Amino acid sequence: MKDSGSSHHLEVQAFLILERVADSQEFVVSVLLQADGQFIGKTSLGTAAAGKEILLSLRWDKPRQRFVASSQAAGSAPVLSFIPFAPPDAPSDVLPLEFSMSKNIMLNSAGV
Repeated sequence: MKDSGSSHHLEVQAFLILERVADSQEFVVSVLLQADGQFIGKTSLGTAAAGKEILLSLRWDKPRQRFVASSQAAGSAPVLSFIPFAPPDAPSDVLPLEFSMSKNIMLNSAGV
């Protein structure tokens, strides 16, 4: 992400972490965030079954200065989690007001 109107560049990276639950066809779904290479936070988004599609979303909640991560399997309520973030030594508008991203993924247990 880049802010508009200044030379400050803030790079935010989100990493999806899938951990197989022992003796199960389920995965624990987590997201880890970094800003400019520094750890912001890690949060769990619940579990998801192998062979099922889930929708993962990440958005910036500017008024509350936090990222909102969510996962949702078909027919289930979304699991929401929050990661607070106040950019150090940066104006409060360094992240775009409307930043959000979503991705559908299919969990496959083969070879895992």
